[in-house]
Amino acid sequence: MKRLIILAAFLSVFTFNTNAQESREKELIYRIGVGPGIEGNAGLWTINLINELSYYATPRFSINPSFTFMASVEDFDLSGRYWQPVLNGENTESFVASLFTDVRFQYDVIKTEKDFRLGIGFGPSFQYGGDGIHGGWGLNEFGNYSSFWLVERHARLGYVTQVTFDWQGKNLNRRNTLGISMSSFEGYWPYYLMVNYRLGFKL
Repeated sequence: MKRLIILAAFLSVFTFNTNAQESREKELIYRIGVGPGIEGNAGLWTINLINELSYYATPRFSINPSFTFMASVEDFDLSGRYWQPVLNGENTESFVASLFTDVRFQYDVIKTEKDFRLGIGFGPSFQYGGDGIHGGWGLNEFGNYSSFWLVERHARLGYVTQVTFDWQGKNLNRRNTLGISMSSFEGYWPYYLMVNYRLGFKL
């Protein structure tokens, strides 16, 4: 019995010292990142830019508010391939663009001695934006060709899940993160799939 008490006391002191050493690390990390993605409704390729602030309440648990801009890649296509002569040069390019405000609660399920981390996160997500999907064209009542568009505006609340791979760079004040996030709205999962590389700065 005494041995169990001594062992429990030793483990408690060891755990406390380990957590104390880890908690002396910087607790705030600002991350900025960029990467590709897929919009699940029309299947458009997208690009996303993310700003994220990570607060580590414990060595493994963090609260991560973020702000993300997403737009379809074809928005940046100026080649003219979507300007249809039959429609008097009308641009028939489908597009999506949105802003996302998220709060992701994350736990690092793996944390190695070299501070490589595998984290899983979940939290609420608010989307503000919209999309315009070109649905083809046909003859109108005047005998002229005209386009059909499916236009939606979004101001909705959903949720986001993410998996991150995070590691320490050569600079001790920098972090490298590869993130895979899935934003879900109106019962559709995932509505948006985003992958990005994030460079972190310890504050």
